[in-house]
Amino acid sequence: MKYKISQTERAKKLVESLSFRQLLNQVCCPTYGLVGKERLEEFGAMFFHPMERIELQQIIKRFKHFCSIPPFIVSDLECGPGNMILGATKFPYMMGLSQTNSTDLAYEVGTSTAIEAGELGYNWTFSPVADLAVDPDSPVVSLRSAGKNPEQAIKIAGAYMTGLQANGMMATIKHFPGDGYSSWDQHLTTPDLPLDADAWRNGPGRVFQTLIDQGAMTLMPGHIAFPAFDEPDERGLYPPATVSKKLLIDLLRHEMGFEGLVVSDAIEMGGVVGYMNYYDACAAALTNGCDMLLFPRMDERFYTEMERRFDSGSLSLETLRDRACRIVSLKEQFGLFQDTQSALGKLSPDKAVHAALAENVVKQSITLVRDRGGLLPYPILPDTKVLHAVIMNNHERYGELLDKMKRGIGRYTNLVDQWIDPGPDALFQAVASKTYDVIICSIGSRLSYGLNVVRLHDEIARNMMGGWTKFDTPIIFVSHFHPFVHKEYQASIDTIVNTYGDIDCTVEYLLQAITGKIPINRALVAHD
Repeated sequence: MKYKISQTERAKKLVESLSFRQLLNQVCCPTYGLVGKERLEEFGAMFFHPMERIELQQIIKRFKHFCSIPPFIVSDLECGPGNMILGATKFPYMMGLSQTNSTDLAYEVGTSTAIEAGELGYNWTFSPVADLAVDPDSPVVSLRSAGKNPEQAIKIAGAYMTGLQANGMMATIKHFPGDGYSSWDQHLTTPDLPLDADAWRNGPGRVFQTLIDQGAMTLMPGHIAFPAFDEPDERGLYPPATVSKKLLIDLLRHEMGFEGLVVSDAIEMGGVVGYMNYYDACAAALTNGCDMLLFPRMDERFYTEMERRFDSGSLSLETLRDRACRIVSLKEQFGLFQDTQSALGKLSPDKAVHAALAENVVKQSITLVRDRGGLLPYPILPDTKVLHAVIMNNHERYGELLDKMKRGIGRYTNLVDQWIDPGPDALFQAVASKTYDVIICSIGSRLSYGLNVVRLHDEIARNMMGGWTKFDTPIIFVSHFHPFVHKEYQASIDTIVNTYGDIDCTVEYLLQAITGKIPINRALVAHD
């Protein structure tokens, strides 16, 4: 059933008493990293990047002290709480969860996420990603998505969303009208969604519509242009959804019937502020359909510039009050004023149960993507000579993972070497001289904002030259993060396993799957 914000009389009276600055603060969600403890004041929401639990508890409590209107406490809990709450349970990314093909597991992960994060006071997450992973080079979507099949995305993202919301955590479906169709990065520029109206309604539009119908409470538009439903400006450029009345009001609100909260993506991203002036973008986002701005720079210049937009008529008091009233009404509906939501947030997390759930997801998600010669399972015995080769951009970021790989292989054999960025000549000599019985090659890198594309690049990519993959030495490629490495290396990679992330138990179960001690998933539901 669709979620609807009903504006209350209490919210209307409260909002009418707010000053211009207070109204702006209520419709903004800055990040604590930019605001800092020295400038902390009342805001409608606050986003917290990764910190230790004790530090988070103290800061959240202090922030709430400044707020006469209960605030939203926010983070990106896309794959469990552990990436944002240091020490909390970590899960594989959404595509790994999708590979299990289990709505029960997806719901349970959503439930455990809401309980663990809720214990610290979180009540809103900017997840799940509802985008479809259509372009393998997408720098934004990739393994954050449930896959490229709309029904699979509805099934897994929907179950995760339901698990979150049933346990006191507002979910956010993103990035409307749909990322994942381009190798352009909305952190840097404005991608076009290249679908006609019918293709969109049968693809990403169907995902968003179904999740809206299932009760999504909030939605995040992307800084993505959609020519099929919009018009170009005088420069011939199509606006990003963030500032498009045709997309946010005509399509999302009127045609699709979404009546929940709309929060912009980070307002400083190049996809919107490369399209128009930063402060004009803030005003246009609110005027054209967003209820809340994410990550605005809350300094004195911001207030001055927004007052100028008010004086010029591009941002009205009526708009500000409407958006603030919707936010306050949602807080009232969600139980923040009565503290009924926090009762859900005080459910005691059973860390052992959550850890077991994470292990179960890992075991079921590790996937044999390609195995042309039937190489797996491959026995690694005490006298098996193994080379762990590492072909990963920014490999210095993965020291812990690479240590775990070497130690993990070392539990099977005493004869293991690890080469990081060895170059094609060293690899060629190793296979030509049959120095090793088998090579396990960690390949690819994780997504990172503003990365542009996630492929192997620069000197690291040269490791795939030289022809070393076509000798007699068996080679097992492992992609820990980028799920589509196999598509670029169609011929040269014959065997590759995907893990969809790296949590504490991933390497252990990866090696058990490679050696046949546990079954390995061969159902590529997320890739279909």
